Amino acid sequence: MTLQSWWVVFACAAVVAVVTATLAWRRRSRTPAATALTVTMGGITIWSAADAAVYGLDAQPVRQAYAAVLMAGVGLVVAGAYALARTVADPSWRLARRTAVLLAVEPVLLVVAAALPATHPLVMDSAGAGAAAEVTLGPLFLVHTGYSYLLLGAAYLHLFRRFRVATGVFRSQISVLLGTGLLSTVGNVATVASQNDGHGVDVTPLFFLLTGLVHCWALFRLGLLRLVPVAREQVVDTVPDAVLVVDPDNRVLDLNPAAVAMLERMRPGVADGIVGRSLHTVAGAHAVALFGSVASEDGHRVAEVSPGVWLDVRDSAVSDPRGRALGRIVVVRDVSEQQARQHAVELLNRQLAEQVRLIDELRAELAEEAVRDPLTGLHNRRHLDRALAAALAAASGQSPVSVVMVDVDHFKSVNDRFGHAVGDRVLQSVARVLTGAARPGDTVARLGGEEFVVVLPGAGQWEAAARAEELRRRCAALVDEGPWGSCSVTVSAGVAEGPAAGADPASLLAAADRAVYAAKAAGRDRVVAAGDVAAPVG
Repeated sequence: MTLQSWWVVFACAAVVAVVTATLAWRRRSRTPAATALTVTMGGITIWSAADAAVYGLDAQPVRQAYAAVLMAGVGLVVAGAYALARTVADPSWRLARRTAVLLAVEPVLLVVAAALPATHPLVMDSAGAGAAAEVTLGPLFLVHTGYSYLLLGAAYLHLFRRFRVATGVFRSQISVLLGTGLLSTVGNVATVASQNDGHGVDVTPLFFLLTGLVHCWALFRLGLLRLVPVAREQVVDTVPDAVLVVDPDNRVLDLNPAAVAMLERMRPGVADGIVGRSLHTVAGAHAVALFGSVASEDGHRVAEVSPGVWLDVRDSAVSDPRGRALGRIVVVRDVSEQQARQHAVELLNRQLAEQVRLIDELRAELAEEAVRDPLTGLHNRRHLDRALAAALAAASGQSPVSVVMVDVDHFKSVNDRFGHAVGDRVLQSVARVLTGAARPGDTVARLGGEEFVVVLPGAGQWEAAARAEELRRRCAALVDEGPWGSCSVTVSAGVAEGPAAGADPASLLAAADRAVYAAKAAGRDRVVAAGDVAAPVG
C-alpha cells in the first residue's frame, strides 16, 4: 500500500468514529458514560481526519496545521477515555470542574505550542514534502505521550478493579472496554516506536477503527451504556432504612446515612466517628439487646428502644465461603410514626367502644324510661301489656298467672283536701309498698291515675288473694304526716287468675277490674277475687 492510499483508511476510521460518537450521544440521558464515549470517539474522529488530510492532500497549510489538530484529537481521546473508565468503574463518579480543568490544561498547552511557529518544532517537525516527508517528534510530544500513557494507565487500573468484582453482563462490558483500550494503546506505542527514524505511517487510527467497530457491536449486542450497574452508594446510601454492618465483636464496620440519623436520634452526639466503635457505645445497651435478641430468634422484631422510638429490626448473618462468621447486616426501619398512628387508632377504638357502651346504656335507660311511670318509677301500661302477654303465653294448668289490681280509695278527696302534691306522695308511698312486697319475676305497674297492677306468674287465685290482702294491710298502715296534718288511705284490690278468668291481657285485666269494683261496692278496703265476686276476702 502506497503512502498516498492511506488516506482512505484514515477517512474510514473517521467515519466509523463519527457513527459511534452519534450512537453514544443519543444515549447521554441514560448514563454519563455516553458523554465520555462521545468525547473519546470525537477525538478519534479528529485524529483520523487529520491523518487522512495529511496523506490525501499535499498542501503546506495542512502540514502546518497537522500537529495542532493532532494534539487536539489526542487530548480529547485521552481525556474521554479516562472519564469513560472512571464512569463505568464507578457510576456515581462525576467529572468535577477542577478535574476537567486539570485534564484540559496539558492538551491545550500542547495545541498552542504546536500552533505557534516558535514552539512548533518542540512538538513535531517535518522535512521534505508530501507523504514521504521526514517527521521528527519533539520533546514536548514525547512528554505528552508519557503523560497520556500515565493517564490511560490510571483509567485501565480503575476498569480492572471494577472487572474483578463485576458479574454477568457488566463484566462483559468492562472486558470490551479494557480490551479495545489496551489494543489502541499498544498500537499507539508501536507506532511511536516505529517513527523514531522520522519515517513510517501513524497507524494508530487503524486500531481506533477497530475500537470503534467493537464499541458499535457492544452498543447493540452487550447493552453497553444501556445496562449500567448501580453503585453501592446509589443503593445503600439512598434507601430510607438504616443499614449497619457489624463484625462478630459488634464493632460497626459500615453504615448508611439513614443509620447515622437513626443513631443520632437515639443517642444525640454519636454521629461523629461511628465506624470502628462498638455498637454498644453508639446505640446503647437497650438497642444492642434488641439487635442481639433479633439475631438469636427469627431475625425480625419490632420494639421500642427509647421513649417514642420504635424500630423494626431485621438481622442477617454474613459468612465467608468456608462458613466462618464475618459479621451481621442489620437493617432497621424507624416505625415510630406507624406505631404512633397504631396507638392512636387503638385509643380511638377504645374511646369508640366506651362511647358505644355509654350509648347502649343511654338507649337502655331511654327504653326503660319509656316503659316507666315518671311519678312512681313503676312500669307503665305499655310494659304491663308485654309482661302480662308473655306470662299468659307461658301459663298452664299447673302454672297459672294471676293479677292483682289495686285502687286507692277516695283518692279524689285526698287531692281535694290536701292538694295534688300530697296526692302524689300517697301514690308514691303505695308504689313503694307494692314493689317492696314483689318477688323476683313479679311485675308492678301503674295502670293510670290511682290504679296499680301486680302480675304474679305461677300464683293461683287464692295465693294471689292472700298476697293482695297483705298489700291491703300494708297500705292501710301508711300515714303521711306534714304541715297539712295527717293523711292515711286504704285500697281496694281485685284478683283474677289466668287463663281461667282471661286468656289475654285485656280480658284478664277486665276481670280484675270487675273484682275491684265489687270490692268498692262492698265497702272498700278489701280484696275480692274474680272467681267469687260475691264473697270478698278480708
